[in-house]
Amino acid sequence: MTEQLCQRRLRLLHQVMADICSLLDQTLLSRGPSGHTLPVVVKVTSALNFFAFQGSAADSCRISQSVTHSCITQATNGMFHKSANDVNFATDEASVTERALSFVTLACFPQIQGDINCTSILRRNFGNCKGFHSFNAQLICNHKKIIMHVCARFPGSCHESFVLRQSTRPQHFAPPNILTSWLLGDKGYPLKKWLMTPLRMPSNEAKECYNDSHMSARCVIEQAISIMKMHFRCLDRSGGALQYAPARVS
Repeated sequence: MTEQLCQRRLRLLHQVMADICSLLDQTLLSRGPSGHTLPVVVKVTSALNFFAFQGSAADSCRISQSVTHSCITQATNGMFHKSANDVNFATDEASVTERALSFVTLACFPQIQGDINCTSILRRNFGNCKGFHSFNAQLICNHKKIIMHVCARFPGSCHESFVLRQSTRPQHFAPPNILTSWLLGDKGYPLKKWLMTPLRMPSNEAKECYNDSHMSARCVIEQAISIMKMHFRCLDRSGGALQYAPARVS
């Protein structure tokens, strides 16, 4: 593909596509007895095309729907097993300091380690209170809009506070691994020593300033979710509900 075609079909730069192929090269190489196997680049292209548009994956590589399904499964498994290298909440001193200083620069809010929020991912047979079916996926991102944590195990009917309690994230802020800093969440989250939420009824200038800084810092997670769903329409309502089993959607 040309650079322009790659961006139009996969919503990614050509170099990013090449990097993903390189990352999954050994994982997706067929080790079967047949010599007629699909190249890694075809498997990755099929999967990324599905992620970007959910529906035209078979057309992009001129392969059958059943083969496309197999490519999506293999590529998804490969990305999932590699994800721990990139989707991680680093707690070393350098990472903690960088995140804290960056949020101060961004919103004059000290000691912030990230923004937390949940977003709906449509999936059949998982009802929620809004009248449609979805997963409630919890995400945490840093000041660069890089996702550091994902918890996508619960249906849309589960409240944000429930998903938070069941996720692994509180462990980083509780003894003996305590971080003397905070996450920022919206009013759907409970106020905790390590989770700051907006004030519902600010009664003076200081409280209004707090809410303003909180909103400025928390807009990062909203932007990150919007970018993610813009690139991967299979995660957005406009792409329709995902038809896969719950474990595959997660």
